[in-house]
Amino acid sequence: MSDRTMIPEIGPQQVKDAFTFTDEVVEGYPGRLAGSEACRKAAERIKAEFERFCDAGTVKAEQCDIHPQSLVKFVPALVVLYYACILLLYFMPALAWVSFAGLALGLFAYYGQAVRQWLLLDPLFPKKKGYNVYGSIEPSGEVKQQVILSGHHDAAYVFQIRAYLPKLYAPLRTIGALVLVIAVLVSLVAAILLCFGITLSQWVALVLLILGIFVLPFLFLTTNAASPAAGDDMMAVAIAAGIGKLFGDVKRAGSNPLKHTRLILLSFDAEECGLRGSHAWVKRHLAELRATKTFAFNMDPIYKFKYIEFYDADLSGKVKLSKEMAQECVDIAAALGYKAYIAPPRRGSATDTASYGAAGIEATNLHAMSSKESDLAGWVYHTRNDISKYIEPQVVEASLKIVRGYILRKDADV
Repeated sequence: MSDRTMIPEIGPQQVKDAFTFTDEVVEGYPGRLAGSEACRKAAERIKAEFERFCDAGTVKAEQCDIHPQSLVKFVPALVVLYYACILLLYFMPALAWVSFAGLALGLFAYYGQAVRQWLLLDPLFPKKKGYNVYGSIEPSGEVKQQVILSGHHDAAYVFQIRAYLPKLYAPLRTIGALVLVIAVLVSLVAAILLCFGITLSQWVALVLLILGIFVLPFLFLTTNAASPAAGDDMMAVAIAAGIGKLFGDVKRAGSNPLKHTRLILLSFDAEECGLRGSHAWVKRHLAELRATKTFAFNMDPIYKFKYIEFYDADLSGKVKLSKEMAQECVDIAAALGYKAYIAPPRRGSATDTASYGAAGIEATNLHAMSSKESDLAGWVYHTRNDISKYIEPQVVEASLKIVRGYILRKDADV
């Protein structure tokens, strides 16, 4: 029997519970870098939480192989490679082809590993275990579709420049990458000129050495410290758990509010090292995801009420998501009295939603943080200050209500 009237409305208690669970994991398991003991224990705690309201036997902590340092820890070596190639171009211009090959390789590695989140350099870094945690709540009738609520529980490295000079982070990153592109093109021209017996002037290489000042910040991209990662992204996991509790408690009381929709709660590991956890989970469960109509509702990150938006693309726009799903979420928000928008992701950003989209699964991402560099004052994202006091209770309440409304609407449409 389906009875949607039994689902409680979202109120102060659900918001309080989300903050309580977020703080428990953040404070109880500090240093939740993917592959760490703290991250494993956090996954165990999330598993225990999911088991409170998911159907018996459905909750699992599924292992996956990851290389946590591969996403960002290669970047300082890129700076060394840059200077080595430019110095070679300066002192031994006859080896311009070697300089070009080294710089081109560095640029390709940066684009593939840091921008596109490929697995190019993973074998060069230590392998560790990640743990994706998931469980489900079955409907009263035949399963005709499923909704996945997901976030990630691993934490990011503290980003030095982002922490201390947040407004300069994006410009420095962009200029540094541009200098690398220029160096590749100049070294290519130098190599081609050699074919005609022309040697590149040392002044050109000297200019590239000076421009290397803009590459130097990459040496200090991250520390070895972990962010507390409350808004990015433990609060999303807490919201998913809160929604699971709403539906699970009603079902355990003897009524089932879901008619034909399976609800899956999912907490990914290893998002902060290149979406490795979600990539592994989607790959492993792809047949199941395609066998049943699936709508993936990811949340990442959660901070500010006035910035609620939904992605119709991810991975810097390289992966298309569901515009229809994003619009439906915006419509639900509007019906609840909230302003929300469909917006593309920030340049250089990526969330686990990209793993769904790349596999052809309908998905969107709820994002609640300013995408404008001019609004970065006071940013706590990827810093030591990413604690729950910087998350607005209003955005948590709105997120809970939007997710609740989305699930009920999808089930009513079957």
